[in-house]
Amino acid sequence: MEDHNLLLQEEKEFKRTYQFSLWWVEHRAMLRRLGYGLFAFCDVVLLVFVIWTMVDSFVIASTDESRAVAQMVAYGQTDLHAYTRSQAAAPIVPEEVRVFSLGKGRYDFYVPIQNENEEWWAEFHYRFSFDTQVTETLRGFILPNQQKPLAALAIESQIDVQRAELELFDISWHRLDPRVIADYPKWRDEHIHFEITDAIFTSETGFENETFGHTSFRVFNKTAYSYINPVFFVLLKRGSAVVGVSRIVPDTLAAGSHRDISLNWFGVVPTVNSVEVIPDILLFDPDVYRDPIGQPSLDTRTKF
Repeated sequence: MEDHNLLLQEEKEFKRTYQFSLWWVEHRAMLRRLGYGLFAFCDVVLLVFVIWTMVDSFVIASTDESRAVAQMVAYGQTDLHAYTRSQAAAPIVPEEVRVFSLGKGRYDFYVPIQNENEEWWAEFHYRFSFDTQVTETLRGFILPNQQKPLAALAIESQIDVQRAELELFDISWHRLDPRVIADYPKWRDEHIHFEITDAIFTSETGFENETFGHTSFRVFNKTAYSYINPVFFVLLKRGSAVVGVSRIVPDTLAAGSHRDISLNWFGVVPTVNSVEVIPDILLFDPDVYRDPIGQPSLDTRTKF
């Protein structure tokens, strides 16, 4: 009985296969023609679409397309300009120039400037103009996020000078590389950690009973770096107002050393109640650093 049912199932399967094979043989030519027709139809539709797109773009709507491209370029330039300005360095901000008379037709010019950028420092040339004259052109710099003075000292003039203007030009901006200096404030403090003490100003009587000023201070270089010809601005103050400016450049300042520095002030001696000393060193210039002093020694581990 089971063998009879199995034979019936096999006959049904064979019958379905036979019917499908017969249908395929009878309709194969028609199916091939239908496939070719469908392929040709899709090809024609695609070709018509491409032709219509080209006609629409280059003939019908060419003016609108050109205008759209121009607008995209213009908007892109505007965005690019805005981005560039947002990433560029902000300009150096100078305060009002102050003129200090030294007597006998000589003047000191002093102005504080500020760099508000935290990632940019600048090199530049500067001079002061007054009446129809200009001072000698000097090189200057300003570090990131720094406020510092600029000065021109003992400028001679045949006429009385009441005011002057600062001229900055040839400004060259440099951006900090975070791969080289990851933490600039820490790096800066490690390079310019000076302790300045005993800054005093006194008035003394010298030759032919002329009065001159004398300033002295002590610098302790707490860094691991020795400096060649470091610059120090010395500001004389009456209250919070600056009433005198000078600059002194000692020959060296060794790492871990103390240095007593003094300078004289000739001419009109102002009333002073405090002295401020400001280091002015271009930390990015390798020429300001003195090479370590020492002698090579033998490594005894290599001796047998």
